[in-house]
Amino acid sequence: MKTILHKPVTHEGTKPADLVGLSVLVRPYYHVPDGRSSLRSVRSPYTFEARVIETFSDEMVKVRFTWASDSAPWRMEAIFYPRELHRTGGWFPVCRCPACAGDGIQEERGA
Repeated sequence: MKTILHKPVTHEGTKPADLVGLSVLVRPYYHVPDGRSSLRSVRSPYTFEARVIETFSDEMVKVRFTWASDSAPWRMEAIFYPRELHRTGGWFPVCRCPACAGDGIQEERGA
C-alpha cells in the first residue's frame, strides 16, 4: 500500500500585510547542542498555533505563539515568510500535512 503524504497548505503568495491578525500554524526553530560548545538550529517536526502580529520588511511577518509555556525551547515571537505559515481554515483550505496532523515532519527546512 502506498502512503500519500499531504503537502503543507501554506500562505505562499499572500502579501504579508494581508496576514496581520490571522491565526496560523507554524513550525518553530530552536537550537540543540551540536557539540560541546556549539548549537545547531533545527525546526520542530510539529506545528504550533500562532497569531500574525505585524509585518517585518516587505516579505516577512512576525508571529506570537499562542501556546504559553516557560519550557518551550523557542521564543514566543519569531519572524517567518508567508510560505512557512500553514493555513488553519476560515476562508482558506485547512492544512492537513503530517506536521499539522500530529505525525510530525522530520525535514528541517521547508514549510
